[in-house]
Amino acid sequence: MKEITFEESRLILLDTLKSIDKCCRENNIDYSLSWGTLIGAIRHQGFIPWDDDIDLMMSRKDYNRFLQVYDDPRFNLYTPRKDRNCIMLLTKVYRKDTKIVFNNYKKKSLYGLWISIFPYDNAPDKGLVKWETIRTCLVSLYHFKTVRYLDTDSLIRKMVKFILKIPVIPFTSFSLEKRIEKHLSKYNHLKTKNICIWDNGVGFNRFFYFPSKLFDGYIDWNFDEIKCQIIKGYDVFLRLYFGDYMQLPPEEERVPSHDYKAYYVNEE
Repeated sequence: MKEITFEESRLILLDTLKSIDKCCRENNIDYSLSWGTLIGAIRHQGFIPWDDDIDLMMSRKDYNRFLQVYDDPRFNLYTPRKDRNCIMLLTKVYRKDTKIVFNNYKKKSLYGLWISIFPYDNAPDKGLVKWETIRTCLVSLYHFKTVRYLDTDSLIRKMVKFILKIPVIPFTSFSLEKRIEKHLSKYNHLKTKNICIWDNGVGFNRFFYFPSKLFDGYIDWNFDEIKCQIIKGYDVFLRLYFGDYMQLPPEEERVPSHDYKAYYVNEE
C-alpha cells in the first residue's frame, strides 16, 4: 500500500470538507469549524501548520439531519448509529480510498482520513448534577461495551477490559447510544444558558460547557480558500477553552497530535 504524505492528507481533508459543506448548504444545515481547526481558521486562515485533522460541530438537530441526508458516494460515515464497533459518540466522515492504522491498534483499520463532527446539546439550568450523573453512567456503559483490546495492552489490562464488558452483555451499542442521545437532548427544546459538547480528545467522560449565546448565529469564513461556517461567538469560545489562542505554543509542541499512518486503499 502507498502511504499518504502529510501534504496529501491535507488535500484529502479539504476535499472532505468541501463535500460536507456542500451537503450542509444544500440542506440548510448549520455547522462550525471547532477546536484546533477553528484556531487555524482564525490565526492562520487555514490549517495550523502542524495540524493533521479537521473538527466540526453541529447542534443535535443539525447533526441528526446531516446523518440522514449526507450521501456522497466517495465517502463513508463512521458513526455509532451504524457501526457497533464505534467507540465514539460522534461521527467521522472519511474518503473511501483511504485508511488509517494506529500504532497501538494494527489489527484493523476502522476508518480512513477523517473529519470529526461533534454534536452539542442544551445543558439544563436546574438539576445539572443529576443530569451529569446519569450521563456519566450511560457513557461509561457505552465505553465498556465498545472498548477495544490494543496491541500495547498488557494481559492484566485485557482481563480488566473483559470484566468491564460483562455487565453490558445484555445491551447493544446501538441501544446504549440511543439512550445517551435521548438523555443528552432532553433539554434541546428549551432555551438554556449553556450548551454541552463532548471532547473525545481528553477522555471519554469529559464534557465542556459554553454559553448558548455563542451559538446563536454563524458566519462564513475562509479555510484554505474554502468558504466554511463558524459560530459568531468564536473568539469567546476559543478563549474559554484554549486561553490566549492567538499565542503560538512552544516550538517543541508544534507536532501532529495523532499516532497513526495513513494509506491509499487500492494503490501499491
